[in-house]
Amino acid sequence: MKIVILGAGYGGLRTAMNLEKSLRAQRITDTVVTLIDQNPYHQLIQELHHTATDGSDSRAAIYEIDQLIRGRQIEFICAHVSAILPGEQAVVLNDGQRISYERLVIALGSVTDFHNVPGAAEHTLSLRTYPNALAIRDHVIAQFKAAAEMRDPKEQRVALTTAIIGGGYTGCQLAGEFAVWVDRLCRETGAPRSEVRIALLDRHDVLLHQFGRWANDEAERVLDRRRVSIYLNIDVEAVEPNLMRVSGNRVLRAGTIIWAAGVRAPDLIVQAGLPTDKMGRARVDRYLRVEDREDIFALGDCAAIPAGLGDETIPATASYAMRQGEHLAEALFDEVQGRPPRAYQPLKLGELVSLGPDDGVGNPLGMPITGYTIQLLKKGIEQFYRNSISSS
Repeated sequence: MKIVILGAGYGGLRTAMNLEKSLRAQRITDTVVTLIDQNPYHQLIQELHHTATDGSDSRAAIYEIDQLIRGRQIEFICAHVSAILPGEQAVVLNDGQRISYERLVIALGSVTDFHNVPGAAEHTLSLRTYPNALAIRDHVIAQFKAAAEMRDPKEQRVALTTAIIGGGYTGCQLAGEFAVWVDRLCRETGAPRSEVRIALLDRHDVLLHQFGRWANDEAERVLDRRRVSIYLNIDVEAVEPNLMRVSGNRVLRAGTIIWAAGVRAPDLIVQAGLPTDKMGRARVDRYLRVEDREDIFALGDCAAIPAGLGDETIPATASYAMRQGEHLAEALFDEVQGRPPRAYQPLKLGELVSLGPDDGVGNPLGMPITGYTIQLLKKGIEQFYRNSISSS
């Protein structure tokens, strides 16, 4: 059997590595696992807010895929997928190469959704990839260095103002880390700390609305202490260079504008004619199979996976993607062995959100927790994951 996996993120990499391990243990050599990703590295998306606020050239958020699969029976192709052809059981790469498959796993993650806000794609920075994180870091450093030389107070304040649009996981984590980083950045560049402004905007009436009011209250308390200005119930209607037009005919100016207000699945899935939801995610059944397809699976951010409660779907987080990858690896191995499939059962372990290097909120195992405990849990989980992908 030829199994092709598109995307080497949390779900795709876990599927490939676990499946290969099972095949190797049983000495099955007639099943080929091919992993395709446009980057030569696996990125830890949950750690990108650290890269974006680290003044160094840290590569702690990425792992070279060739090193991770060294000695494994996994074929890796570094290429951009330009088309999925379900009727022909093939995918097309950007160089025109066609890769056939018998089973296809779509684990392409997500892309930034600018919600058709005029100018947002052109005049904001997003945080979905490692290059995105580096771009934010370099831009902010340049702004602070330039501000240190400015003599016009108005220009200086704009240069030292950072606006983060979106008060979910990414926005809150970035704001918390950014508020700590700017202290060091001002010392290093000579920019006046008194003129630094950090604004966090969201269209909802609470931050981290996925958690509830208790998480908002704690996030507001922590971020306010770190001198982050929070603006709720605000819609960004248009973005221009160093300027945002928001609801109420107001104008906000900022030298750095970061978009963290939503994601959607890559257009490849819709273009392939597969069934999708309004976010462009492939609709799948409880076996992670794309609806009406026996040979195509989807998981992670690009899949609308039923949560078992009406139209509710599984949250698009790294922890869920990893566990879906583990399940799908077992399911594919069972199919290779001729065993019937088992349904995916989502395990709700909770989520953790950092609010700087020493604080955070979360609901591990459904229990609301705040403070430094969140950091300890996040670091432990991160190290466990790093060990799991780097061990043979």
